[in-house]
Amino acid sequence: MTTLNSLSTQVLIIGAGPTGLTLANLLGQANVDTLIIDRKPGTVTEPRAVSIDDESLRTMQAIGLDDAVLRDVVPGYGVHYFTRPGGRCFGKVEPTGKLYGFPKRNAFRQPLFESTLKTGLERFASLTARFSHELLEFTQDQHGVRALVMDADGQLLDVKASYLIACDGGRSPVRKQLGIEMVGSSFSSRWLVVDTDQDDDPFWQTRVYCDARRPVVEVPGPHRTRRFEFLLKPGETDAQALTPEYLQALLRPFKGDAPVSIVRKTVYTFHARVAERWQVGRVFLAGDAAHLTPPYAGQGMNSGVRDAHNLGWKLIGVLKGQMAASALLSYESERRDHAWALIKLALNLGVVMAPATVLRGRLISAAFALIGLVPPLRDYFLQMRFKPKPRYTKGLVLPEGKAGTLACGQMFPQPLLTDAQGHAHLLDATLGGGFALIQYGDPAHQRLDELHHGIWDHLEAKRILILPAHWQALPSFPGCTVLQDREDALKGLLGDSNTFLLLRPDRYVAAIFDMATQNQAADSLQSLFGITLTNNCADQPRMAPVYP
Repeated sequence: MTTLNSLSTQVLIIGAGPTGLTLANLLGQANVDTLIIDRKPGTVTEPRAVSIDDESLRTMQAIGLDDAVLRDVVPGYGVHYFTRPGGRCFGKVEPTGKLYGFPKRNAFRQPLFESTLKTGLERFASLTARFSHELLEFTQDQHGVRALVMDADGQLLDVKASYLIACDGGRSPVRKQLGIEMVGSSFSSRWLVVDTDQDDDPFWQTRVYCDARRPVVEVPGPHRTRRFEFLLKPGETDAQALTPEYLQALLRPFKGDAPVSIVRKTVYTFHARVAERWQVGRVFLAGDAAHLTPPYAGQGMNSGVRDAHNLGWKLIGVLKGQMAASALLSYESERRDHAWALIKLALNLGVVMAPATVLRGRLISAAFALIGLVPPLRDYFLQMRFKPKPRYTKGLVLPEGKAGTLACGQMFPQPLLTDAQGHAHLLDATLGGGFALIQYGDPAHQRLDELHHGIWDHLEAKRILILPAHWQALPSFPGCTVLQDREDALKGLLGDSNTFLLLRPDRYVAAIFDMATQNQAADSLQSLFGITLTNNCADQPRMAPVYP
């Protein structure tokens, strides 16, 4: 017999996968009352996603779990393209830069990743996680959402929340209840995915065999794990491909007759789809519920983590009273185009990885050979500059503004900076979880203390002065943190700029302005965020620097 209990929370998250768990950790850090539920008894135990990028690791840093996550990561791996198994390597992608503080491509295993995120939830008293709980139905009005949840024993829970976030996967029941369609296409091709452990192959780059007869992808993982992905032919059935004899024959060109420890085998049909809408009232879609990405670029899970960070800081701002609820409308407008750009990247890489004909495969390998002879083109691919970077031109950013080559709406780099005590830290360790005002250049031009518009204090923006490498001593300014860019990582990007940058909590540049345009920029931000302030400006004396 069922009993009905009730619970109130600020945010209800449906789905405890990478997207939902990341969002829950972000909200927990801000002391937002959050309930996350999942119908599974726990986090996943089988391998799924296998690649985590620098942007996602920066988000892990934001929730204080980067060190824990990195313990189960193979950092900085690339991709080598081969004509066939045993054939020649005709192209390489080996990114070495750390623009955002971490290597661009990294191998991981989703069960270990989710377990780390789940353990992270235990840090926050405001956060409750309930597994073996299923959402049955929900309603909403202008005041909130009401959801009916059932646990494994059939007991019912009536949940009242300010917002509901659907992180419930590609078959999202929430999306279906909202009547939202997915637009895009499914692939006619099917891929057999085989995950192994106890692997003794020391090669730590991904191998892609662009063989039209049978394209294969081989991905190394942490703790002696490895993944093989085989394109199935039209006449091959799922049942046939999953038999031990068939698996042994497919793996023989790579592992010989040595025994292989298989931990998972499954057949996937890949999708390239985006939900028609990501928000209906107080209900939002995130992760696979909002978009489905082919795996060729390794961006499906990473796009979900971007969703979580983008939506998370905005929910925090709204629930803390820093922004109006209208600011949440920017979530879809900011994330949709970039998610679709990564889907298109995956589709284009799929053409390279799985050529439709032998002739097309030969043409692709020949094209890569020519590219290798032209250094700018070679480096474009080698350093993975073809990956679309998000640039917000709408949403919670001012449409114009530039500091050197950095434009408003871009993610700010994360260099290693040195503090007054000589300790080196990545930038975000100083920024914390909120907004930041940054000025770069000569301390004699420091004017952060002259920014008196009320919005800066309303947003609780930290004030950071970053000095170029040639300064010998770091001065101190009241109310301002001074750091030094000893490697001059920002100099080529920002120059010796006298402009100010407002960084959002997700590290995107919301505004670039100078003293003459401060009030104009601040008023525009106030309008974007839906903020009403009674006292915008106050004249205060400028503080002189104190040199050690």
